[in-house]
Amino acid sequence: MLRVVIDTNVFVAGFWGQNESSYPAQIITAWRSGVFLLVMSPQILREIVAKLLEKGVDEMEIEEFVVRVGEIALHIPGVIETNKLDKIDPDDNKFLAAAYESKADYLVSYDKKSLLPLKHFHGTQILSPHLFLRVILTGP
Repeated sequence: MLRVVIDTNVFVAGFWGQNESSYPAQIITAWRSGVFLLVMSPQILREIVAKLLEKGVDEMEIEEFVVRVGEIALHIPGVIETNKLDKIDPDDNKFLAAAYESKADYLVSYDKKSLLPLKHFHGTQILSPHLFLRVILTGP
């Protein structure tokens, strides 16, 4: 099964957008349906919860998300660190570290400044939500 790290911006767009046909919403639905294995580190989960709360997403919906993550995500300790993006956006290093630590197949992000330009990181392909959906719907 595909191992996938998803950037916080995709989760926020999926929850905040309220458009079930949006790329992020489709990705969240695909994960919940077992199409791929979501990789989750403590650092990423903390950031997702904080951003969803900041955006005013209903706390019950966030709680349901956290419970679901606990049930069906691949949890990694988050002990690997990288400094690859220190000069661009050091906060995004946690996504690269999680991808490396879990040997993820894909990292999905909207981040055109730091993550998407890399295209690959230690065997993990970095894609926009649109391209990742194309992969999971039609095959690599």
